[in-house]
Amino acid sequence: MGITSRYAPVASAAATGRHPISDRPVAGPGTTARHSPRRRLADVSLEVIRLGEASRRASRSYESRRRAELAQRAERDRLRRALDRVRRLAETLRRRAGAIAAAQYRTGSLVAYTLRTAATEGRKPLSSVYEEVLRRERALVARMGTVQRTGRMLARNSATASARAAALAADRDRLDHERERAGRGLDSARDTLRQLASQASRSGNCGTLPSEVSTAARAAAPVVAPNASWMRPVEHYELSAPFGGSGSHWASGHTGQDFAVPVGTPVRSAGGGRIEGLTCGDGFGISMVVRHRDGLYTQYAHLSAALARPGQRVAPGERIALSGDTGNSTGPHLHFEVRRTPYLGSSVDPVSWLRQHGVTL
Repeated sequence: MGITSRYAPVASAAATGRHPISDRPVAGPGTTARHSPRRRLADVSLEVIRLGEASRRASRSYESRRRAELAQRAERDRLRRALDRVRRLAETLRRRAGAIAAAQYRTGSLVAYTLRTAATEGRKPLSSVYEEVLRRERALVARMGTVQRTGRMLARNSATASARAAALAADRDRLDHERERAGRGLDSARDTLRQLASQASRSGNCGTLPSEVSTAARAAAPVVAPNASWMRPVEHYELSAPFGGSGSHWASGHTGQDFAVPVGTPVRSAGGGRIEGLTCGDGFGISMVVRHRDGLYTQYAHLSAALARPGQRVAPGERIALSGDTGNSTGPHLHFEVRRTPYLGSSVDPVSWLRQHGVTL
């Protein structure tokens, strides 16, 4: 149940009535009474779902650009190193050609240079030495031309790689600003959702939200048929209070496993089954129980909104709720239980049970 969470609430934008990212009216405690509490909770839940997906897309795009930029900079550096090697080779060839030209200048002609070369190469025929000298000079000239062309190509490619890296860096910076802006908007919407959900839980008004919210949740992340029958109740999390833990929040030990997640995180049904019940107002806050085959039950507690209704069939991984901070909670998290009956007191260690069924946490 209770935890100390890193996901502390932030200052809300509800006081201004406008959302910092969408500039649309924010449903919050200060919104006029023309909307019912259920409607306001639905509106802000939709906003959290929308902004959550926008924030995830911005983060994925940012990471993609960052990796592309690093790859382009690595390519630019590789080309620069190759260009330096080619330039050193070109300088070596120019010195060699200069030495030959200087030797020919000192001897007065190519013929004299050939005779001098023949004297150093033993009894080779003069004609053979002359042809060898010409061949070497032509090969040197050809190689110098090839090196020069390679150098020009590497210089162009290096400049192109530098320009691409700079463009990717600028795009990365833009996406970073978008990511931060989306994050600020999402934090504000989450805080508003936390306040509205707490009010709903305390008043006993924890009914399922309108179908448009669950439709939006499914559209944001369609259910993909898993390879196994069981899965984690949330995708991204930090494990916090474990099963069996002791403390002032639990009368007889912690009955489940806590997942530290921000308010509004989509909660998935750990397996296929039917919604057995939806309650609120007690220590679990807004809480949902799913009945699975073989008389097994899973519980999802401290929710901020329910996306499925009692009696509804759900598939493994289907989004059934949004996490929250309702009830006996010291920070945003999901309290998850695996039970032998729908009632408190029949729970088993969720981590061990999921591991036995192929799911590691």
